Amino acid sequence: MPASRTSWRLVVHDPLPPPLALAIDEAIALHCADRDGPATLRFYRWDRPAVSIGRFQAVDQTVREASCRAAGVPVLRRITGGRAVCHHQELTYSIISPLPSPLFPPGLSDTVAVIGHALAVSLQHLGLPVSGPTATERPPHRGRAHASPFCFDEPSWYEVTINGKKVIGSAQRRWRDRFLQQGSILLRHDAPEVARWLPVGADALRGAAGLEDFLPNPIAPDRLAGFLAHTLASIWDLALEPGGLTAEETTLAEALARDKYGGFAWTMQGEAPLTTRS
Repeated sequence: MPASRTSWRLVVHDPLPPPLALAIDEAIALHCADRDGPATLRFYRWDRPAVSIGRFQAVDQTVREASCRAAGVPVLRRITGGRAVCHHQELTYSIISPLPSPLFPPGLSDTVAVIGHALAVSLQHLGLPVSGPTATERPPHRGRAHASPFCFDEPSWYEVTINGKKVIGSAQRRWRDRFLQQGSILLRHDAPEVARWLPVGADALRGAAGLEDFLPNPIAPDRLAGFLAHTLASIWDLALEPGGLTAEETTLAEALARDKYGGFAWTMQGEAPLTTRS
């Protein structure tokens, strides 16, 4: 690898229990304060259907609790913002990077746009008619008084779409010296499933689509992960080093999965019984 390339760690996980899937992202982010450590690009899947809500959403206004509970569909709160996502037929990505970074601007929205642009360019290499944000175009903010609780109901200017349909939903959490961005890349959009778990109307369901709606053949999640890792490394001139979690990250992730994401307090009130570094 050329010495000038920035070194990142690539972590790809097989399907995981929902609490652990989210806990690993937070554990990596909490250990990312060391500026000498590499940024991490992670891809993972969920071992069962689940719903994650944004950090500031209220459970009783966001999900159909009774339906989820009856079907054994876990509801979890992310540490990132944004709105509710039904995790099932998707590939999830996360990017954890120290700040400042030569790749990313200082602001949240601009960083999301840089990542969205790179993902859009990557998907274009699959032959998909993808639209994404550009570095020079930023429409004025338009508030929505009655936004749906569903992440994919309407794309923002910095998000990735195909024919006006949102195919990737992303959310970010920033600290002084690092950030975590999580995103759901829809392989298939199952509108009846979304309506079963979330109180959303037909308009919200029409705003999303899966990649397979625009591909001649289905794409396996592991193949998509490998393809995106390769193209993102090329776009950002990265030296991606495949690896796993450190012992410290593993220990912290297991504790977070047990005491925070798998518990009642954080999901319902946003308060975790486990004290973590910030």
